[in-house]
Amino acid sequence: MTVEIKVEIVFAIILSLELLGLFMIIIRTVANLEYGLNRVEEIIRREVQLALRVKEQERLTREKAHQNDMNKGKKNELLLNIPFMERLSKEKKKDNG
Repeated sequence: MTVEIKVEIVFAIILSLELLGLFMIIIRTVANLEYGLNRVEEIIRREVQLALRVKEQERLTREKAHQNDMNKGKKNELLLNIPFMERLSKEKKKDNG
């Protein structure tokens, strides 16, 4: 073998190793990008779940507060009607007696 062929073979081996290294770097970069995108997707999914949970809790709290207000209103209405009912019963007793 001549020296020129040996040099070409050495350069071909070096070039193939460089291409292999570059290919491995590209594969690793793509894998890291995929991992990063999967993490972002997971984080977004979790944030959506948490936002929906917060909205549901707010809705339940509003409904409970509204129910409490309605109960207080009914109770107040009943308490306001007690003297009226007593007066009506006294008037009925006077009318009957």
